[in-house]
Amino acid sequence: MTRFKRLSLWFTLLVGTSVAIAEDFGVAQWGDSAMSVRDQEQRPNLTPLAEPDYLVYQASLPGIESTRLVYQFKDGRLETGRFIFRADPTRPTEAWLTQFETVRALISQQYGTPVQQQILQPPGAGTIAADTRASALERDAVILKTQWLADQTLITQQLAWNGSRPHHQIIYQPVNGEDLSGAGASPF
Repeated sequence: MTRFKRLSLWFTLLVGTSVAIAEDFGVAQWGDSAMSVRDQEQRPNLTPLAEPDYLVYQASLPGIESTRLVYQFKDGRLETGRFIFRADPTRPTEAWLTQFETVRALISQQYGTPVQQQILQPPGAGTIAADTRASALERDAVILKTQWLADQTLITQQLAWNGSRPHHQIIYQPVNGEDLSGAGASPF
């Protein structure tokens, strides 16, 4: 079983669905049509009516108040998948950092050492100490980012602030045989 299939199985078990595991993201493979994904997906569909470019499904992960599974399409074909984690925005920032580290550790158990771990910040900003990451996040002065490379998929986990709200997500993208782990090749 490939590392990606093991991670997909882990997420499927956490989400509590009996859907068969596909090769690339959720129940789908890269390039699948929205109709194909809609026919296979068994979670509650939250997609706005007549939306051609994405499908949104409700997911449930332990310790996370709300999770959305998003399939994004380009020219009618699946090109990106996301888990978007939401919680009460009044939750302390330290809780978001703990959630980020927990998810990173779980993904690393499946994929091994990440190909990249970064703290992104504006040019000229000084080094951010671990004990000041929470305040830097709240000021929208940093983005925490970790990436893993699987056989066919680049997995990127991010934690940032969007205005006054935390934004934690995992993004899945096909690599099409390209090594995206080098500097400047990240989608962000």
